[in-house]
Amino acid sequence: MKKVHLSHEINCSPEVFWKLYFDPVFTEAVLREAIKVDEFKVVKQEENELEIVRITTGKPRISAPAAVQKIIGNNFSYTEEARFDRKTQTVRWKISLSTFTDKTRNEGVLRVEPIGPDRIRRIADAEVEARIFGMGGMMESGMEKQMLEGWAAGAEFTNRWIAAGKAPAA
Repeated sequence: MKKVHLSHEINCSPEVFWKLYFDPVFTEAVLREAIKVDEFKVVKQEENELEIVRITTGKPRISAPAAVQKIIGNNFSYTEEARFDRKTQTVRWKISLSTFTDKTRNEGVLRVEPIGPDRIRRIADAEVEARIFGMGGMMESGMEKQMLEGWAAGAEFTNRWIAAGKAPAA
């Protein structure tokens, strides 16, 4: 199992960040353009006074060793369930893979900290695990690498989106 800590600065308030995070247009744009996810779809998004729950699916472009790509196959996809707790202002997510569903784990917690006027630090702490004999370590390293690169690209994209005036009002 690998623990992954991610921290990026985003040029907006916490309120604007969470609006962006759950905006379907922004979510699809950041996933397709920055994180390179194909066939993205919001399966469900529901809100109540306590939480927002969103379930999405996607087919990521994989940059992994040939051995890993052969094992996961050409139709590799994922399903993500994200739950935003309005009281704690945190998202807990869990990603299920289309292959090795019972042998892999990718889950974590996302929060933001204000660090100035219209500036936050987006912080995520995740755990990735692959319990596959002979391949687990390589898969975990690949998952970690994809996460580090994807979240960094997502932060850059988010800041460009905000700078272009596409963010919602607070």
